[in-house]
Amino acid sequence: MNRFFTLLLRGLLQRCPVCGQGKLFSGVFKMNERCPVCHFRFEREEGYYTSSMAINLVVSEFIAAGIVLPLAAIRTIPVLPVLLIGGPFVVILPLLFFRPSRGLWLAMDHYLNPTSGNDLPDESPLLQRSRGVRDK
Repeated sequence: MNRFFTLLLRGLLQRCPVCGQGKLFSGVFKMNERCPVCHFRFEREEGYYTSSMAINLVVSEFIAAGIVLPLAAIRTIPVLPVLLIGGPFVVILPLLFFRPSRGLWLAMDHYLNPTSGNDLPDESPLLQRSRGVRDK
């Protein structure tokens, strides 16, 4: 269970699930292709991050609904102000959760499908250490 929470923390901090040191992103929305430290490939297949979009959507919509529905339940507030207050949340929250949702998805997938030596390139320091090759 400790490994699971370590991986989730790495995902929230947007770090590599394998080594915990490499950054997932090189820009605001630009994700690194590989970990700069251990060279782990972040995108295993095309469409890999579709589930992260689902995580992002569910979390964003639950938060937006949690804000808008109580306001809508108050009968003294007109509909237009409720829409003006809640509308931006639907746009802003997915942008804010883009990076953490990708990190969380990568961490959860790594927990369920751990990386083997085949997932790391030959030049990976982690793979070389496991084979007994020393760093120069």
